[in-house]
Amino acid sequence: MKPVPSRVMRAWLLCTLLALATVFAGGCASSARRPLCLATLPPGTATPLEGARGTLVVLIFLSPECPIANAMMPDILALSDEAKARGVSLSLVHTTQWPSDRELTEHARAFNAQGRVTILVDRPQELARRVGATVTPEGALLRLDGEGGFERLYLGRINDLYTAIGRRRAAATSSDLRDAMRAASEGRPRPMPQPKAIGCFIEFSAPSS
Repeated sequence: MKPVPSRVMRAWLLCTLLALATVFAGGCASSARRPLCLATLPPGTATPLEGARGTLVVLIFLSPECPIANAMMPDILALSDEAKARGVSLSLVHTTQWPSDRELTEHARAFNAQGRVTILVDRPQELARRVGATVTPEGALLRLDGEGGFERLYLGRINDLYTAIGRRRAAATSSDLRDAMRAASEGRPRPMPQPKAIGCFIEFSAPSS
């Protein structure tokens, strides 16, 4: 059996302590307010749902093993640059349990994402469950309520690079998540409809009790 890295053990202990603190502080807290057990690459504090009321947050759910997600990485990174310019918080979220931190770091290097965008690791898949993501790649646009909750403004595809599994355009002709982000940041009504994401289904583990 391979030894458990000390940083993994520390993260596990922190999540356990947070869960115990929630129980002793007030019984059963709602899932919308429960602390998230997330890690970042490189390691750091990850609080994507914490912020002032009205803050816009974009989360893009990925898997390094999904070819459709990988094909969209250049478009996703361009979107992250625009989000930063607009003052919108954007994070990439790996919601898979299998790849190691080293493998995820190598994935970030391969696409020149390191230092350009926040990358979260959601191994307990809590963030994906809370937001409602089911596919990678899939984008969510949230407006925070300032108390750990949010209003979901958009959940769906990043763009139309893929029209179906195995059917790829030479280039995307629409950027649905970008359009939703622009509308929200400019105070305009969100675009409708919200096209469903096409990609690799997230394999959820059994939720913890």
